[in-house]
Amino acid sequence: MVRAFVGGLLHGAMLAVAYALSSTSSVLPVFIKQLTGSDWAVGALVSGMQLGGALAGIPAALFVEPARRKKVFLYLAIGVRAFAFLVLAVLTWYFAERQPGLVLGALLFFLVLFAIFGGLGGVAYLPVIGKAIPPGYRGQFFGARSLLASLAGGLAGLLSRPLWGRFPEGFALAFFLSFLALVVGFFGFWLIPEPPDPETPRAPLSARFRKVFALLKKPRLRQLLFAYLLVGFYFLALPFYAVAAREAGLPAEALAYLVAIAALAEGLNLLLGRWMDRRGAQVGVRAVAVLALLVPVVALVGRGLPAALVVFALIGVIYNGIENAYSAYLLACAPREEAAGHTALLYLASAPRAVWPLVGAAIADGFGYRTLFLVTAGLLLLAVWTAFRLPRPLELD
Repeated sequence: MVRAFVGGLLHGAMLAVAYALSSTSSVLPVFIKQLTGSDWAVGALVSGMQLGGALAGIPAALFVEPARRKKVFLYLAIGVRAFAFLVLAVLTWYFAERQPGLVLGALLFFLVLFAIFGGLGGVAYLPVIGKAIPPGYRGQFFGARSLLASLAGGLAGLLSRPLWGRFPEGFALAFFLSFLALVVGFFGFWLIPEPPDPETPRAPLSARFRKVFALLKKPRLRQLLFAYLLVGFYFLALPFYAVAAREAGLPAEALAYLVAIAALAEGLNLLLGRWMDRRGAQVGVRAVAVLALLVPVVALVGRGLPAALVVFALIGVIYNGIENAYSAYLLACAPREEAAGHTALLYLASAPRAVWPLVGAAIADGFGYRTLFLVTAGLLLLAVWTAFRLPRPLELD
């Protein structure tokens, strides 16, 4: 178990470093805006990543669930994502100024690929941890992993300050450092032992598809998925908070503080998790909906670096907090044998998020960032209302 703990903590910390240096809410939008000057390109980036992650969910669950060993899917996911960052680092260094269209095309392609394999790895990760860490120690593991990842990501953000004022070399170095972090993270995950699952007969692929979609007959599950779909409107403006702050006069070096505060704030999910343990998973679902609403509200009423820090602290909590809260809600009510199917449907409900950043780009391009933030706040108010109508998980069906 010690080996699994150490490997899992190392993997989580290195993943946090890679994500901090290539953040889809700050680093990548600012990079693409500098590369192309286009809000549409910024929206297309996040849209492509969301679509890739959503499309991966159901096929991943169908293939991961019957596999006796699931680590191979994580190896594949980490390897592909590391390779993607290495290629992007090279292309950015040599071609960003001479052929920005080539770099943008490669960025979109590899980040969609990144998201697809991330979805694959996400479905496989929890079953591996479930076999390696005994039930009585999982809370300690996830708590320690979250805290260490938060500190590692925050430190990486603060140390990255010299990179962001140098275009494109600074961003190329950030991508290369993300590659190195994922390589170390691969080694960490290799340390986690995984005993094989017992042999089980495999149902035909068509039968597995029918089994997953049959879950939609549960009315309360449909209500949960609708609430999850609505909170996804937070992606409407997500790529544009950092871009708007930069265009309002925030210096390039301040991007390091936004990256750091988002990574450090993610550690607050520990408190959210403890609150859900005591009060029920429904309080987490409600809390992340309220926090998501506060992001565009603060962006509308605040000014300068202090407001940007608050915005990105909130983003840091909810970026994974939304997934954590809804996953906890599902795990609290889904039978163990149906967990992968429920997870796949959650991925599917995230598919519209692929459209929202492009819609956000159209609003920003035509009416400005403040109008975009106002529309986002109105839609998230509906998400809050829906979240507060969800029952306790055990009452789901």
